[in-house]
Amino acid sequence: MRRDRQLLRALCLPAVAAVVLAGCAPGLAANPRFATDAGAGPQGAPETTPVASGPPPIEAPKNALDWRDCTARLFSQAPVTAVAGVTLDCASYDADLDSINGASGTISIGVVRATSVATPADAGPLVMTTGTDLPSSAQLPVWLSRGGVDVLKTNPIVAIDRRGMGMSGELDCRDLFSRQEMLDQAQFESGNDPVANLAAIVQTATTSCTDSIAPGDSAYDNAHAAEDIERLRSTWDVPTIALLGVGNGAQVALAYAGSHPNKVSRLVLDSPLPLGIAAEARAEQKVKGQQAALAAFAAQCVASSCALGPDPKGEIDAMLAGARQGTGPGGASVAALADAIATALAFPRGDFVSSTNALADTLAAARGGDVTRLNSLINDAERLRETDGQFVNTCSDALNRPTPDRVRELVVEWGKLYPEFGTVGALNLVNCLAWPSGSTPPDPKNLKIPVLLLGVQNDPIVGNEGVAAVAATIINSGAANRRVMWQGVGHGASIYSPCAVPPVLSYLGTGKVPETDTYCPA
Repeated sequence: MRRDRQLLRALCLPAVAAVVLAGCAPGLAANPRFATDAGAGPQGAPETTPVASGPPPIEAPKNALDWRDCTARLFSQAPVTAVAGVTLDCASYDADLDSINGASGTISIGVVRATSVATPADAGPLVMTTGTDLPSSAQLPVWLSRGGVDVLKTNPIVAIDRRGMGMSGELDCRDLFSRQEMLDQAQFESGNDPVANLAAIVQTATTSCTDSIAPGDSAYDNAHAAEDIERLRSTWDVPTIALLGVGNGAQVALAYAGSHPNKVSRLVLDSPLPLGIAAEARAEQKVKGQQAALAAFAAQCVASSCALGPDPKGEIDAMLAGARQGTGPGGASVAALADAIATALAFPRGDFVSSTNALADTLAAARGGDVTRLNSLINDAERLRETDGQFVNTCSDALNRPTPDRVRELVVEWGKLYPEFGTVGALNLVNCLAWPSGSTPPDPKNLKIPVLLLGVQNDPIVGNEGVAAVAATIINSGAANRRVMWQGVGHGASIYSPCAVPPVLSYLGTGKVPETDTYCPA
């Protein structure tokens, strides 16, 4: 959680043409009748071999994990009201520490299974992952409090946490000072080079964390997260699995489809990014998404006569400017304040109107001197988005990182282009500069199933440009795709838009994507 400062330092994409794969020409019959000079005698009915059409079914696991009830605990931690008739069961299983590079050992992976009184006992599960964005076990209860509960009428949901996060053995590898300094981007250090100040802190944190996870310091990237899903499939002893990936979880699901293309029965990629996206491009897309979400928030704030008055964006700008000068509400750094606002926009509680008014009330109270709710918001952002496990996994996935000098250029450039979030977004790139470099998992090839893509117009975590790029990846793999685009604010169309859930349900049941793209209003 955020420590008191005195403790440490006194989405609508343009429509594009839908791609539909042509049906394959039929081959020869199993026992064909051939023409001969002598003529044909009685042949009888040709023998036939039934051929399954469409994607494979979602099969129930043959082997059960050691499930234990954790309903009350996970709903309370979310925190959302428990859904009547819904049960959450927790379990773990051992995966190879590094089956890709050969390091020996195992690692514990945590999973949560959601069922309801309506879930068929013999139904196969939908495997859900949110990757590094936040623990899947934390987002599952939120989804169930919204449209996700409808999935349980046909399929259980099994959420899998990434290594070192949530129930997969949370990492604790940074000291309190380094963790807080990284949260604040070393803003209160002396000197006029914020990149150098933060880099010195990051170097210490990187050394501590790589030592802590050795010999698995190269085993926390998307490719290894995909292999953890493969171990779950093989443990269940099912031929294929259905995958829903949200944000970074969509990258993990895409990596799984790349390494195990014949083991996927359904593939839903919500708010995705391409596997090979460079760190700078990824950071800029995120900043653009934060700016768009803030603009949508401000417009709604004005429409509902919120507590920030007629110029909510101006009020927020003033608070951020004060934080940059060290006079922010409650002594908060600009990074802590910006991250808290972005997290509240990305993971709203309630509908957009109520969540807008709640955030406005919190910021207005802080402006007036009551920082109780703002501190709670900052604490929530740290708990959800800034853990040691997220630091390790995020940096393991960071590709083609910029140099320190390039980051210095971006601090100036993005600070002008994206006034509220640009500088913070640029400095966040420093966090991974010292981490060992990784490699890009292969894109899927020869996918045999259609893919459902979802995106959000105003997504503060990944922006809205990833859907088009990933659609091209799916087309290049030989598979069809359709898109469901939500015009709202948040991270995960399937999580926060009731309109986005029915296409997912139809796809899970039939294995077929909708005939046309779907656009959901805000």
